[in-house]
Amino acid sequence: MKMCFKEERDRDFLQAYHEALRSFGKKAPFVSRTEVIRKALNSGSPRFYVTYEEARRNVRRLMNNRPISCRNRHKLEMYHELTRLVEEYMKRKPRAVFNDALFTILAEYKAPRFYMGEESAQVLLYKLQKRSWS
Repeated sequence: MKMCFKEERDRDFLQAYHEALRSFGKKAPFVSRTEVIRKALNSGSPRFYVTYEEARRNVRRLMNNRPISCRNRHKLEMYHELTRLVEEYMKRKPRAVFNDALFTILAEYKAPRFYMGEESAQVLLYKLQKRSWS
């Protein structure tokens, strides 16, 4: 299942990269690759790329003010964002239980960004473009 998320994320990121590149119009050839990647990363993502079980475990821990074992700064940001969204959802719909709130957010909400660093995105982009050239 995790590989499925990875392939989906890679495809969505490549699409976001191409859209970011197109957004520069005639200036595109003069814009650095780093700037295009930065714009793609922050353009929003169609979803959160995490399994329900992993999100449930980490969001629940954060809601109970307990640490999570994740050390990746970008994944930590994602779990904090998911926690914030779940808490907001449950405030808006007081009858909603945690599991339903999290499931709804994972199924229906878009992520505000791709949760990876610029360096990782550059490496990923290189690999994806190399694969498409082969």
